[in-house]
Amino acid sequence: MNQRWLKRQLLSYLPLLFLIIFILLAVMFLSLIQQSRKDIVRANGVFASHVEQVVDYNLQSVEKLLLNAALQNDKIKGYFDLGTENDDYYRKYEISNELDKLKVSHPFIDSIYLYRSADQTILSEKMLVPLDTHADQHFVEEQLLDPSVKRQWSGVRMHESKDYIVHTGKIVSLASKFPPPAGELGMIIINVKVKEIEQLVHELSSSADISFAEFIGKNGEVIASSSADSNGEVLHEFASSYTGWQIRTGINDGSLYFLTSRIFYMTLGLAVLLLVLGTCWIIYTARNHYKPIQTILGRILYYSSTKRDTIFQEQSVQVRDEFTFIEEAFQHLYDQVSEYEKEQEEGLSFKRRHRLSELMSGSLILNRDEWHKEMEKLKFSFSFAYLRAAIIEVDHYGVFAQKYSSRDQYLFQFVLNSVLKEIADPHGIEVWAEWLEGHRMSVLFLSEGDQQAALNDTDEILAKLVEWVQGNLDFSVTIGASGHLEDTEQLYVIHAQALSALNYKFVKGSSQLIRHTASNENHQGEVYKLLPAVRSIAYSYRIGEPRWRDELNTFFQQLIDDMYTKNDVYFLINSILYNLHREMMELSPECQQLWTNEAAPQMQQILLEMETVEETRGQMTAVLADAEQSLVVFRENRKHHALMQEVRKYIETNFSNANLSLKQLEDEFGMSGKYISFLFHEEVGVKFADYLARLRIEEAEKLLTETGDTVQDIAAQVGYTNAMTFIRGFKKHFGMTPGDYRKKG
Repeated sequence: MNQRWLKRQLLSYLPLLFLIIFILLAVMFLSLIQQSRKDIVRANGVFASHVEQVVDYNLQSVEKLLLNAALQNDKIKGYFDLGTENDDYYRKYEISNELDKLKVSHPFIDSIYLYRSADQTILSEKMLVPLDTHADQHFVEEQLLDPSVKRQWSGVRMHESKDYIVHTGKIVSLASKFPPPAGELGMIIINVKVKEIEQLVHELSSSADISFAEFIGKNGEVIASSSADSNGEVLHEFASSYTGWQIRTGINDGSLYFLTSRIFYMTLGLAVLLLVLGTCWIIYTARNHYKPIQTILGRILYYSSTKRDTIFQEQSVQVRDEFTFIEEAFQHLYDQVSEYEKEQEEGLSFKRRHRLSELMSGSLILNRDEWHKEMEKLKFSFSFAYLRAAIIEVDHYGVFAQKYSSRDQYLFQFVLNSVLKEIADPHGIEVWAEWLEGHRMSVLFLSEGDQQAALNDTDEILAKLVEWVQGNLDFSVTIGASGHLEDTEQLYVIHAQALSALNYKFVKGSSQLIRHTASNENHQGEVYKLLPAVRSIAYSYRIGEPRWRDELNTFFQQLIDDMYTKNDVYFLINSILYNLHREMMELSPECQQLWTNEAAPQMQQILLEMETVEETRGQMTAVLADAEQSLVVFRENRKHHALMQEVRKYIETNFSNANLSLKQLEDEFGMSGKYISFLFHEEVGVKFADYLARLRIEEAEKLLTETGDTVQDIAAQVGYTNAMTFIRGFKKHFGMTPGDYRKKG
């Protein structure tokens, strides 16, 4: 098989350079998009004006009908003259017919009626009733009380019935006093259907899919709206000069309106970045991206050569290019996955997983005969002499779960299961592996032959799996392995051994095989032994001693060397955080704020996400180092920083002098002893007396372990004139007398 794809890959990346140039040109095009936003606003403005004009035109046509009726229709005009000849029933019937003709002449009109002031009666196209029994009594009275002579459209109101008029829904009304404009004789009222206005607005908006329009009456109620989308972006809002209604228009999806500008700025930045990286990426990508293809091809060829149902005929491999080759391999893989899913649908996969969980937990115990019967039900044909358990755990599972969807995680689980069985096949070892937890796969190895050979083979299989995952996937796994067992009734024992070995991932590190024997090579450390080191780290950090780094490294190395358990590691690191917080609260308010707002939250996050001791060491050291730099800058900016450093050096040099006191410092530095004590505490975070006592106790500890001098002599050497005072101070610091400390050491 030749490497035609590699050659095509090299050539295919050359257009990337032209693509970068094209992106730069696209920036110019995107500027047109900005202009298109303005065009959208202008077009929407035209749409708004058009909607306003059409609605106003239809309402004005209704108003013209009203005026024509009032000024030119003699029958209607005659109704307002209260007299015998105009008040007979036949004449009223004719007038009602005229009103009915007016109503039919315009689809917007819901109803028309005449109000006569002389006798306070209302004549509509259907009836003649007194004002006090008419449904619109309140509306007519409001219009009569309105001193304005200008005709105005009302807001939305309900046309309610009073036994005579059928409910017709929402309306808007126009009242014209008769005769215009003063209206001494009465009034003509036309009610317009809001439904007709809504239909008109919908029809006008239907030609523009993303535009909407709505009319809002004087009372704030929506008269008509073409869209139910509450997320629309309003582009124009104004009042109609004719009706006085508020008109709002815009686009239905406001996010689309701003999409172009966002694309513009994002593409501009990407274009500049791609221009710089484009050329380097061409060569780098062409070479590096072919390496995974080689790995995949190698795995497929190896799988094909070791299986009876080979995917490809040997002669066909020579004539295919890489992608055709991989495509056929994936097709074969797809067929296998389909078969696996079919088994799962039938419940076999679930039964196997559930049964292995019971066996590993000890809730189900089977002897040899029961084991064989159960395996037949699960369609297994295992024959074995020795059993061994292992637990495979995905490292940094929190990051893994966030990065990959549930479907991708399932695919990775399937791949790991398949690769494990593929690696085990050449060794003749049967594998039963199930994902009993989202991040852990429990494995049971069933082997025959020599016990030591089986142990070595399973170690090799697991080590190869760790290496394969690290080399081919972007995550890693850690494996805990048990010892061998012959009895099926004690599977829970080797599962517990594997789990115990995996728990030492914290101290031994991730992405490796941890054997049960390895986890027992060293006895577990005792927590209390490291508590003095915890306090010393916190104290050294507070006073700005560089030795805190060495002490922290020694602390973490002790965790690894003494094989501390997971719970003990959590407790000790949490103790460091507690002591650091307590020590930092002894510093100035500014330093406390720096620790509380910046360093402390980062340290808590490290504790929550802790995966291994080694990773935690690096993360904690980095956070503390950053905070230390800020503290150093803050201290150096203080007025008396240089002086307090001289005082500190003087104390460290002369601490063994029994006469060292604030009075001596006052004579040495020409400053009040109390003021020196105040400045020293503010700079270092420790009182002068406590700092001096700690220096003397630490020197005494060194002399106790390195010399054979008596306690009284050591007390005098470190500056104590009274041995009992020294003993009390030593016991307060170490929890035991100097004599006991020397015996224990």
